[in-house]
Amino acid sequence: MKKYLVLLRYEFKTLVKDPMNLFMLIFPFVILLLCGWMIPAILQRAGASNGASAITLLISFALCETMGGYITGAMLGFSLLENRDENTLVSISVTPMSLKGYTLFKSIYAFIFSFLGNLVMVAGLKLFASDAYVIVYGGFTISLLGNISYFEIIIFSLVTALIVPFFGGLFSAVAKNKIEGFAIMKTGGLIIMIPMLCLLPAFAGGWQYAVGIAPNFWPMKALLNIAMGSTNSANINFWWYMAIGTVYQIALSAIALKIFLKKAEGH
Repeated sequence: MKKYLVLLRYEFKTLVKDPMNLFMLIFPFVILLLCGWMIPAILQRAGASNGASAITLLISFALCETMGGYITGAMLGFSLLENRDENTLVSISVTPMSLKGYTLFKSIYAFIFSFLGNLVMVAGLKLFASDAYVIVYGGFTISLLGNISYFEIIIFSLVTALIVPFFGGLFSAVAKNKIEGFAIMKTGGLIIMIPMLCLLPAFAGGWQYAVGIAPNFWPMKALLNIAMGSTNSANINFWWYMAIGTVYQIALSAIALKIFLKKAEGH
């Protein structure tokens, strides 16, 4: 336990010096500023129609839901990849801290950052920009953030952060070097866009589960249903979405980290 506390103290000391830590600290506030102020202000200045404004705000809200876990996971992947390229992992493997223990520590550390980042983005939107996220959709006036409780945001933030080790392990296992890692991280962003298909009427019913192959679909859909006040009979309970998302994301994360560890040990 002592070795992990030493590593944690080191991470705290380099909080604003390490590029990964600094980025994970800043990006939730950047996204909050973008989605909470800039996008609504631009729509208002441009005099966007109700339909265009509603769609844009819906997409902004969905992006805010799905982005945190992916970005933090990408940063974790790059950090592990950098450790592997610089042979840091080889050095760790001969110390009292095992390679598995170090990887698990980094994953939990990134998970906590993602959880807090999700809270900043989604709870921040509710706290500071609820009035901007009132839309007219399907003939009804909907307060996207007014329908969601802070407790539901906390649960969502916890579950959606579980995807971090999956992306981190996957990117660091697949990429051969940091340059290739950057390329994979950029193209991998398409994965987090898949659940946004459920904003389309065609995926509002039973077809929504075809999108469920994307791990971030489950927590995103749970929160989106509450935000939209959806009563579609194909929907399941908020807690079922969260339970499935939890199991699915933990399983994927375990597999990805196992692949990374196997590759790192043979590097």
